[in-house]
Amino acid sequence: MSQRNWKRRLLSAIAIATAAISTHAHAQDTSGLEPVEVLVFQQDSGALTEPGPSPTSSTEEPAASSIVDSQSPIAEPVVDTSTYSDPYASYSAPCTCCANGCCTKKKKEAAMAKMKGAYQGVFYANDFSYLDDPCYDGPSFFGDSLKGMFNGTLDVGGEARVRYHNENNHRGLGITGNDDNFWLTRYRMFANWRLSDNLRFYGEYLYADSGGELFNNRPIEENRGEAQNLFLEAQLTDNLSVRGGRQELLLGAQRLISPLDWANTRRTFDGVRATYANKDGSIDAFYTHPVKRTAAYEDKWDATNQDVQFFGAYMTRKDTWLGQWENYYLGLNNDTTNFDYHTIGSRIVGKTDSNWLYEYEGGTQFGTNSDGTDHSAGFFTGGLGRQVAMTSDWKPTLWFWYDYASGGDDDLRGGDGFDHMFPLAHKYLGFMDLFGRRNIHDINAQFITPFFGEKVKLVLWYHYFMLDEKTTPFNVVMNPSNPGNAAGDRELGHEIDVLFQIALNPRNSALIGYSHFNSGKYYSTTAGVQDLDADFFYFQYQMRF
Repeated sequence: MSQRNWKRRLLSAIAIATAAISTHAHAQDTSGLEPVEVLVFQQDSGALTEPGPSPTSSTEEPAASSIVDSQSPIAEPVVDTSTYSDPYASYSAPCTCCANGCCTKKKKEAAMAKMKGAYQGVFYANDFSYLDDPCYDGPSFFGDSLKGMFNGTLDVGGEARVRYHNENNHRGLGITGNDDNFWLTRYRMFANWRLSDNLRFYGEYLYADSGGELFNNRPIEENRGEAQNLFLEAQLTDNLSVRGGRQELLLGAQRLISPLDWANTRRTFDGVRATYANKDGSIDAFYTHPVKRTAAYEDKWDATNQDVQFFGAYMTRKDTWLGQWENYYLGLNNDTTNFDYHTIGSRIVGKTDSNWLYEYEGGTQFGTNSDGTDHSAGFFTGGLGRQVAMTSDWKPTLWFWYDYASGGDDDLRGGDGFDHMFPLAHKYLGFMDLFGRRNIHDINAQFITPFFGEKVKLVLWYHYFMLDEKTTPFNVVMNPSNPGNAAGDRELGHEIDVLFQIALNPRNSALIGYSHFNSGKYYSTTAGVQDLDADFFYFQYQMRF
């Protein structure tokens, strides 16, 4: 017998004996542990480092208004049903579970879910740790090689977005009678540098531009170069972090505090924020100044608006008997127009065992108006929804909503009209952005369904708008649309929104939308306004890397 054949037979015997012992042990397992199958998975050939999750508040969630996570099915794990049937193959490719723990189906699905949720509503909360997970065997994307550089301390990435608008009778703010069509482009680049286990530096650059318009662009459409985020964050304890510098704010459902992703420019603040977070929830406290947007043609960075102070505390409790429960206090002072408003509110969101969905948010607002009078206002939102199993493959979701915000005098900072502060107004009161959350009733219904597959989602949303007080509607920047003219009727009109959200893959998405506004009796009976209907068509493509 040759030496080579002797070695081959010895290896075969060892492999067969090992397989027999493993099979016997598996059959006799009565410890209650889950049986583990040997799984085959692929791993990137490049070196993977551990970037680790970015420190962030648990209240910072992905913005759902302009990006849809891919709904493509998760690939099933590959089970090696011929374990050790070829002793030479087992010798040349030993089991990787020995070093990393077996990659069960559950672990592989968790890694895939982390990949799909890597980009958050604020990029400083992004988490690319899935790239260092040996159980991740999903696709790779452009920009992955820029994550975990310099021994896992540096992540670099960004976003490119282009959107086309065709606006009929509403170019500007509200119903204006102006038609326009134009393109919006936006670029973002970020760098997240972990200086140590407890300290990181984050910077983000934004460039926003527009082209092809006939009328002056809106302030939220152009900003040709800006530091959108620029801060240091220290992790003082396992639960407490402090962040100082320029930073976006996103809290709750974004009805009052949002970076306003629909806008081409996004919103940001200068200040300090502390976050205490554990498995049960989080508490955020912050003191900031909003950033003043410099005109696009001026060659200088945006400056801090020292005349406006925005501060507050936001508490989130998870998994209470009511669902997720949020409570907050928000303060807004303006030294230029001489007003101070204070808002105390709460939000509850949850789902029952029978697939009923519910959400409530409301609050009271008090303080002093610009003319020295007392300010007393409030808002309320209530929604009830249900996912309906029409067939085994078709499960659309239906929501009914009511939105209210108090009205008052038609002065900008007078009376008892609610001030919505810094919201994502586009998401809730109609995609045409005709009205802000003040002096408004909005009875609305929403229908959401997959459309010819899981990668396309259709959203149908109907709104019926009415005034609270017979004064004037307010636009999304809290300016009165028609001051000085009393309303002839409270009925503002009807809006229907049709939106297709297309997830090309987890890093590329598209939107196609059309909205129509049918003007109500307010426009036909009130002096100073045009009795016109309006239309809005748009499409958007976005890539993240």
